[in-house]
Amino acid sequence: MSYQIDARLNGANPCLEVSDANSGAVRLIWEYPRAAADEGEARELEREAAIEELFRRLFLLTTQDYLRSQR
Repeated sequence: MSYQIDARLNGANPCLEVSDANSGAVRLIWEYPRAAADEGEARELEREAAIEELFRRLFLLTTQDYLRSQR
């Protein structure tokens, strides 16, 4: 299965939308957490966790498609 990836900015925040290229079904919508000037280390950890979650979900989508193709 192939994907269409729409990357854009929502203000200053990057956003991704991953869709199935054949059916057009949206598989993942993600937006980087908003950052304020006075945020501390806790917010930085949240942003890092959000990026890790994005890659985890993309990995799971790829694995799911691979397993489906092996049937």
